[in-house]
Amino acid sequence: MSCPICGREHSSSPGRGRRTPAKEGTCPYKGVAYVELRAGHDQIYFGRWRRMDASSIDLRKAYRQLERLLREIAAALETEDIPAARMDLEKAFEALNTAGSGEEGPESLRYMDHALSYAHRVIGDLLHEKGLPPHSPADFAGWYDAGEVPFREDW
Repeated sequence: MSCPICGREHSSSPGRGRRTPAKEGTCPYKGVAYVELRAGHDQIYFGRWRRMDASSIDLRKAYRQLERLLREIAAALETEDIPAARMDLEKAFEALNTAGSGEEGPESLRYMDHALSYAHRVIGDLLHEKGLPPHSPADFAGWYDAGEVPFREDW
C-alpha cells in the first residue's frame, strides 16, 4: 500500500518483520518540507539492498530508486540558489554512475551508499535554506523494517 501523503511504501514486505503504522493510513512525513525527497531517501536508506541477504534484484531496484531520487532532487534545486547543494548533487550523480547498475559487487555498493549520502546532504541543504532542522532517518525508522540496517546501533 502506497502512502497517500508521500506516495511511498512505508510498510515492511509481506512476511518480513512487523507491520508498521502505515497500514493505518497516516504518514510520518505529513506536514514536513520536501516530503517526497525525505520519504524517497528513507525508502532507499531502509531498503533491502543494504542487508546481507540482498539479491541482485534488490540492488537493481535500489539503483533505479536512487536515480529517481536524484532526478527529483535536481528538480527541487532548479528554483534554489544553493551552490553547495548543487556540488553535492553532482557528486551523487557521479557516485551513482560509478556504481554501474548496482550488481558489480562491494565497490558498486559502496558507490551507491556514497550517492545516497550525498543526496542526504542536499536534502539537508534544502531544509537549512528554509531554516528547518536537518532530516534524520532515525526519526522515521519505526515506519520501515529497519532491524537490519547497517550501523543502526550508532543512532
